[in-house]
Amino acid sequence: MQYKTEQVVLKEKFIGHDAKNLVLLDSTLNRYAANGWTLCTMTTTVAGGSGLGGGDRTVFTLIFQKL
Repeated sequence: MQYKTEQVVLKEKFIGHDAKNLVLLDSTLNRYAANGWTLCTMTTTVAGGSGLGGGDRTVFTLIFQKL
């Protein structure tokens, strides 16, 4: 069995909680699935943004496996 790990960072807009790049998460999941990988674990971490851009960042850690 093989494993691969990838992190995807989604940036939230400054006001509200609308993720701007869910397409990035979708495309990452679909890319691995198209190559025969199965998502076996996903964790998330949220970090508050600072500075002029503001907004939160959600970090998804994805672990895929292939038999």
